[in-house]
Amino acid sequence: MATFTWYLQGTTATTVDATDIFQFAAATFNSPITVGAYNDTTHVETSVGGDKSSGNTPKNSKYLTSSTVSISGGASQNLNTVTTANSPIKINFSHGTSVQTTSAVFYAYDGTTTSAAPTEVTFKAAEQGDSTWTDAEGSASAVSLNDQAASTSHDFFILASVSPDTVGLKTAFRFRCELTYF
Repeated sequence: MATFTWYLQGTTATTVDATDIFQFAAATFNSPITVGAYNDTTHVETSVGGDKSSGNTPKNSKYLTSSTVSISGGASQNLNTVTTANSPIKINFSHGTSVQTTSAVFYAYDGTTTSAAPTEVTFKAAEQGDSTWTDAEGSASAVSLNDQAASTSHDFFILASVSPDTVGLKTAFRFRCELTYF
């Protein structure tokens, strides 16, 4: 059976369960990001509003320029120098038998229609090793993830950064990972 498990990496990884969400914030959990600025922190928020990742010192990737990033408040670095350990989002695809993955993609959408961009949010993403950020808004603009050879477990390491276009809570905003396996 095929399964996806999502993690927010940090001192230890925080598993993102079906009712949890990724929360992008300013300096601390629940702090709003200024319109036009990008997230300074990333958290896993529970369905009841708690910070599930608080004890794990979660990683964060902040968009700086088309080819640079700040990892967890650090100095500017080239995007393609970020290690898997410093990539905030880890997606594991596993299967009971050895399978190969192909055509894997990652993107954000409005939560309803996969081709629609998130509402009132600018979203940037990259796979670890990429040299430039992608405006991964909707399925047509997805980040292409590297194909992986046959195995029972496949890991994808993602950098993501968010900027609000308007004031207020953004709820029409979801992540999606798709792939083909054989």
